[in-house]
Amino acid sequence: FEYLKILRRRKAWFIAAFVASVAVGVTLAILLPKTYRSSATIAVQAPAVSLDLVPARADLSREERLLALSQQLRSQTVLARVAREEQLLSDRPIEVVTGELMRRIEVLPTKPIARDGDRQELSAFEIVYKDGTADRARRIADRLANVFVDEHSKSRELQAEGTAEFLSQQLNRSQQRISALEGRLRAAKERFQGKLPEQTAANLQTVSGMRSQLESTSNNLRSELDRLSLIDRQVQAMKQGAAPVGVGVANQGATPSPQQRVTALQRQLATARTQYKDTHPEVQELERELQLARQEAAAMSQQPESTRQELLAGDPLYQQTMADRNLTQLRISSLRRTETQLQRDIVRYQSQIEASPMVEQELSSLQREYDIERDNNKHLSEKHSTAQVQEQIARTRGGERFSVLYPAYMPDSPESPNRGRILLLALAAGFGLGLALVFARDYVDQSIRDARAVQDEFAVPVLAEIPRIHTA
Repeated sequence: FEYLKILRRRKAWFIAAFVASVAVGVTLAILLPKTYRSSATIAVQAPAVSLDLVPARADLSREERLLALSQQLRSQTVLARVAREEQLLSDRPIEVVTGELMRRIEVLPTKPIARDGDRQELSAFEIVYKDGTADRARRIADRLANVFVDEHSKSRELQAEGTAEFLSQQLNRSQQRISALEGRLRAAKERFQGKLPEQTAANLQTVSGMRSQLESTSNNLRSELDRLSLIDRQVQAMKQGAAPVGVGVANQGATPSPQQRVTALQRQLATARTQYKDTHPEVQELERELQLARQEAAAMSQQPESTRQELLAGDPLYQQTMADRNLTQLRISSLRRTETQLQRDIVRYQSQIEASPMVEQELSSLQREYDIERDNNKHLSEKHSTAQVQEQIARTRGGERFSVLYPAYMPDSPESPNRGRILLLALAAGFGLGLALVFARDYVDQSIRDARAVQDEFAVPVLAEIPRIHTA
């Protein structure tokens, strides 16, 4: 009963707060502007062609697709066209009008009628528009739906055309880069001809053959040099009047030269001394003949050079020996030229073999760049072919399409304000506010109103209590 007493005592506060709250609620219900809601339903139609020819959609959830569609609907292209066709500008900036439209638009999903596994497919959605008049809400909602469907088809077509054009340009640039890389590869191979990695085995085989040929040529050259040395000694012996070393006498009946006689007598004397003593008559005869022969040889060696050359010029053996000497010199010169050329060729081929790794590294870099560009060209060609097919599909509208399933309806009543709800809220708020003010006012009031309050406040007994006297 204590709370009832407080409420009875402070009823003026309660009534004032309640009446004020109800008055505010009634005022709001009357003065708030009306807002009408209208919506059009857009159907998402499946592609009319094979799914293999339609670009795969991004793996988006229903909410993500709704967000993407909402962004397309709120694009400046769609809103500006709606503003112009509905004549909403009226000398106002286009940005202001499109901003107002954007705030009044809402995209909501409808109940899904298709599923893709565990995921719900977006088969339709609503375009909601709110306005102050019912007719304008219906007209603009209907216009938004039609413009959105038309602009979406155009944007898909423009996107397909732009994609095909872009890929065509990229493909042309890729082909130009391939041509340039082919030219660089061809020029590099021509510049490094003989040093190419694929020629290394042939170069090694050639060097091996040249080394064998060089070894054979060196052996032949040494043989010819030995032969020339032998011939030179023979010629020198002939010029000194001695018989050629290792060569028999050409004419057996010819008179031997003094030097030949000296040589023969020395050989006979050596043989006789092995058989007889030095006092033996045969040994003494040979010594005497040897001395005479030496005197004749010394006398002959003192003859003029011209006389000796005349004698040698008429000697057929000497002429043959000189001819052999000249021929040997020619062979030596040829073998030396061959040896020098072989050494140069070996050095050249060896340098080519040693340069092969660096050439391979440079060519491999070019080849790798060429292979990458060729693969890129192949991928671009495939993408370009696909883009051309998709462009054709977009032009014929054979891909995923949007269509107006239900046009916008005429709203019967405003969506807001909800007067009944406002009044109920005002009554509830007035009741709560009145109670709060009553108890707050009583809490701050320090007046003493009965004996118990006196005892609680001063801790003294109450002796008597005078009741309230009501006057007439």
